Amino acid sequence: MNIFKKKNNINLRSHSIQSSFLFIILLIIIYFFDLYVLCFYGVLVLVSYLNIAQDNKELNNINADTHGISINKSSRLGGLLILLFLILNLSNTEAAILELFNKNQLLFYFIITLFISFLGFADDLLGGLHHLLKLYCLFFAILILLITNNNFLVSSSGVLVIDIILQNKEISFFITLIIISGFINASNISDGANGILSGIGVIFSYIFFLETRDYTFFLLFKFLFIFFLYNILIAKVFLGDAGSYFLGFFISTLALYYYNTNLFSAGFLASLLSYPCIEISYAIIRRINMKQNPLRPDNKHLHNMIFVFLKKKYGSIEVTNSLTGIIINLFFSVPCLMMYLSNVDTFNIYFWYLFIFQIFIYFLFYAYLINAIKNNNYYNL
Repeated sequence: MNIFKKKNNINLRSHSIQSSFLFIILLIIIYFFDLYVLCFYGVLVLVSYLNIAQDNKELNNINADTHGISINKSSRLGGLLILLFLILNLSNTEAAILELFNKNQLLFYFIITLFISFLGFADDLLGGLHHLLKLYCLFFAILILLITNNNFLVSSSGVLVIDIILQNKEISFFITLIIISGFINASNISDGANGILSGIGVIFSYIFFLETRDYTFFLLFKFLFIFFLYNILIAKVFLGDAGSYFLGFFISTLALYYYNTNLFSAGFLASLLSYPCIEISYAIIRRINMKQNPLRPDNKHLHNMIFVFLKKKYGSIEVTNSLTGIIINLFFSVPCLMMYLSNVDTFNIYFWYLFIFQIFIYFLFYAYLINAIKNNNYYNL
């Protein structure tokens, strides 16, 4: 009888905490005073509590075929909802949006964005498409984009020898294709714990709005910020592959465009987007070194290591999942934001120093955690 009472008390306490978090998020929405954001929040809550499109994997499922930390009864519609509400809001605003495109280019850009996002949604819905099929579809969509719009092609690097090579359009085309498709996959890998990718997206959209004053970034910031809070505090909705593909495509293409227009330096973008870039680079090298398929997912990412280590220390899966995302953002995205808000010029070499330091931090954490996990036999690596 006492056991049942304790369980009931724990459940009541959990519901009370979640209600408090929901109220805090609602106050933030009222501060924004935006009907679209309020509707987005309402649908987010509805989807999470009705368990629509929930993850079918078991709680704390970390195996060799996954890069994420799954929590049962969590919907994977978060990213799709963000995209749909963003398009709905943009279609009903008089503000200038993505002025880098003409009308036809803008329409085409959103069609490709939808195609890539629904590719991720199909991956969620069908329980995993073949990795080669996804790669071919991504290549096809990105190729069409680059053929119809040269503004995304990498045209310079600041290094004379490389710039001469980039004058060859085929080489520039190939490098740009690898960068965009690579970052989409990097984003998908990074979306392995609560708040990692959405946190990166929040900081990215905030900085880009301040620099460009483009209303699109402000809208994305609002939707992502609400989702980030909900994902961290409630943890009942994930971005899903649709969300990670959408954000990966959106961030990489617009980062390339504004890099080409000399608004941001490569060092600034590297430090801002350091975690996805470092993670996918090391994952590919690690898999090739272990004679594994570099395109197949595994559970040896830094966020997996942090999660397993913290879970052993603190026990709670939900709290540990969110704490993992917060730690990743604190070390790999927030420092760039702090330097930017301190009025450090985006072309300052200090951003390269920061990126090098982030690489050092990554491998320092990784070496420590993998040894700790193996020595304590936390799970079979």
